[in-house]
Amino acid sequence: STGATLKANKLRILKDGQILNPILKINRTEIKLGILLFTCSIIFVSLIYYLFGKWTEWTAPIDTFTTAVFFVAMWFMAKRKLEHWVLWIIGDLISIPLYLYKGLAITSIQYFVFTLIAIFGYIQWLKIYYKKKQIV
Repeated sequence: STGATLKANKLRILKDGQILNPILKINRTEIKLGILLFTCSIIFVSLIYYLFGKWTEWTAPIDTFTTAVFFVAMWFMAKRKLEHWVLWIIGDLISIPLYLYKGLAITSIQYFVFTLIAIFGYIQWLKIYYKKKQIV
């Protein structure tokens, strides 16, 4: 039946054919998985930096950290988790001075714009989450 209800964290098809994909908050299991993804990302990116001789500047660990933060943010975004915006904001705020230090002012400005977009996105998703108007 097209009106069948699935679990809250799955897609749901309504009678008129619309797909309901709700915005949800992260649960404990997903927090653990996020930490695991973050840790694996740190290890993988650190290994790549080391193998290609890029682990020479003090900015390498910061690059590695932001890469892992952005990876987890993308994963949570794909799952439509509200908190993914917070990860984008954290990563962007770290990236702004990092790219300024590296002499990449335009990239730094780009991350400033990304920060504004993430803040507005987070506010919008909060409104949607609390109004329960989650049809996308």
